Amino acid sequence: MKNTFLRKTLAIVLLAVVLSAGLTALVFRYTGVGAYAEIKLRELAPSAVFLAERSAEFLQGTMGYREYRVTVAPNNKNIWNATPFVFMADETLFVSPQDMDSAQAQEMLALAKQNLSTVLSGKSISRGSWRAADAIVGEPIWGSDGSVIGAVFLIKPIQELNAAMNSLWTALLVAIVVVTVIMLLPAYLVSSKLTDPLKQMNEAALAMAHGNFSVRAHIAGKDEIAQLGQSLNQLSGALSHTIGDLTFERNRLRTTLDGLGEGVISVNLHGQIMQYNPSSIILLGGKEGDALETLPLFQTLGQRVDEVLRTGTSKTIEQKIKDAVIRVTVSPLYDGAGQVEGAVLLAQDVTESVRLEQTRKDYVANVSHELRTPLASIRSLSDALSDGLVKKEEDRMRYYGYIQKESMRLSRLIDDLLELSRLQSGAVALTQQRMHIEETIYDVAQRYQNAAEERGLSIHIDVPSLLPKVYGNLDRTEQVLIILLDNAIKHAQVEAPIEIKVQVEETRVLVRVSNAGRIAEEDLAHLFERFYKADHSHSGEGTGLGLSIAKEIMDLLHEKIWVESREGRVEFVFTLKRNAEQV
Repeated sequence: MKNTFLRKTLAIVLLAVVLSAGLTALVFRYTGVGAYAEIKLRELAPSAVFLAERSAEFLQGTMGYREYRVTVAPNNKNIWNATPFVFMADETLFVSPQDMDSAQAQEMLALAKQNLSTVLSGKSISRGSWRAADAIVGEPIWGSDGSVIGAVFLIKPIQELNAAMNSLWTALLVAIVVVTVIMLLPAYLVSSKLTDPLKQMNEAALAMAHGNFSVRAHIAGKDEIAQLGQSLNQLSGALSHTIGDLTFERNRLRTTLDGLGEGVISVNLHGQIMQYNPSSIILLGGKEGDALETLPLFQTLGQRVDEVLRTGTSKTIEQKIKDAVIRVTVSPLYDGAGQVEGAVLLAQDVTESVRLEQTRKDYVANVSHELRTPLASIRSLSDALSDGLVKKEEDRMRYYGYIQKESMRLSRLIDDLLELSRLQSGAVALTQQRMHIEETIYDVAQRYQNAAEERGLSIHIDVPSLLPKVYGNLDRTEQVLIILLDNAIKHAQVEAPIEIKVQVEETRVLVRVSNAGRIAEEDLAHLFERFYKADHSHSGEGTGLGLSIAKEIMDLLHEKIWVESREGRVEFVFTLKRNAEQV
């Protein structure tokens, strides 16, 4: 490599010398005549003006012929340093050199006639270049009335310059040869000095290209080559640090993207996928291992991506996939110049937020409905009483009873709302202790025995003889049991026993409250929501808050409650722990 670089350096130096000398020769060869002509044109211009003024005096009779001939002296080239030609307005030549029969004189006369019409029109001319055979200057002769009465030309043949140019060309060729020979030794020495440090730097650069950033080029001195070596060493250290930082940031970004629950997809200006995380495949309806491009939802997003890339405006769409609602936001990506260079797609599962928004709307609607019904009844009854429409005492008492019943219903609704709000706020602290659940079961069943019998129902209790103590809050457990038993009495569909059964497991006790009836499969998952009723007409008893309160109590006790509907019976089940260590 050293010899190769040396040969190339020598060749470059010699080529530079030869090209420099050759180009200099060519420039002088092809522009020297033109430059000389320009110089002569600038010298001839004042002479042409002077000759035009003297010719004007002669043509208008203010100067005699002899004096004019002495002034013009057409055969004395030393006066004008050019050959003069004077024409009258009718293009008659009346001043010319004596040797007009020569070829050179005829060529100059032809050149003057080519430009005669231009000068007679009142325009001055000055022409000459390396391509031209002659340099010519023309001036119009102006009469005293402002009209053109003739034309003056001064023409300088420049063939004599050829000899001087040829001499210069020969001298330049000799100089090229001499300089080339002289430059051989310095070029060789300089090239040899450059080879070794450049070889070291080349080896260091190759090592960096293969990922070894610890290599350094050992170059002494303070010249540009040494500075280049020092810069290369600094570059190696900076690259090592920068690539380390970039690798760390890339890994951290990759880990962050992979850990996101949202799907992130980036595409280039042509809509081609550049990067994505695993969540994007799952959210768009695929499974692990699927190709993102083949997913139907991603294919439907293609039009929106094209719109964003074309307009630079973000787009958002929502799509339902099975039971989930996926919101995809497509935003443009800009380069440093503010031009769109791609887009990023953010896929989010907004099922919960959509459900919560619908729940909020349903909650407002249900509260309004539940409050409006008793208030409307109370108002209509009170209006009838206040207007004296009820005459009989027994009717008035009956109306008062209705008002009392509706007001109690309204009071229970408000109490349930307040209780549910307290439980959901987390402000209720529930202490837990060991307790005998069977005592609570028998007590609650006895209290509701009459209510069940009024509806033609009975309460059947199945409790193991050796029931262990459980760990929980006695008052809240009793409240849950009351809610479930009251719910079973109100919604039993046939006159069949209501069953309260206790089942003992290894770490917990299950309390089951069931009644005859059936609940649709689609209603089971929503029974513990506020104001939800399997009877969608809301014509049944209750406020629809009892099961929500029971669910909140069980959550605060870190217990579970659920509902099952099978074989013509509806069964609510809640758990109680057997050991305090489970809390």
